Amino acid sequence: MNKKRVSLIVMIIGLITLVVGVVFLIVRLTAGPSVADGEYLVSVGEWTEQGEPGIVWNFTEIGKGTLTTNNHTNDYDFVWAIEDGKLKIDTEWLYTLNDEFDYTLDQNGNMLTLANGDEEIIFVPVAN
Repeated sequence: MNKKRVSLIVMIIGLITLVVGVVFLIVRLTAGPSVADGEYLVSVGEWTEQGEPGIVWNFTEIGKGTLTTNNHTNDYDFVWAIEDGKLKIDTEWLYTLNDEFDYTLDQNGNMLTLANGDEEIIFVPVAN
């Protein structure tokens, strides 16, 4: 009787361990991308404003990039940072522009949404 009880307890512990392992596997497989937002922006590279193909932001490396508003007739350098859920961009235009946006980056949907007050701008990867 005692050996049957020990065997039953070991079997129950094994089944619980199996179920927990399967749950962790499913959670891991269905989890979203584990790439940091900044790394993802750089990996995509060029982003264009939805409906405005002449406006292109190119995140060339962490903290640096270029942008154009007229289909590369003029390109401007910018530095950027992500801090406290905000995308901060300093652009070298005629003078330095300091912009700060609330941002949402949907890595699965390839969409970068910037909000500045009531205005919302959506960027998508440039189709190559």
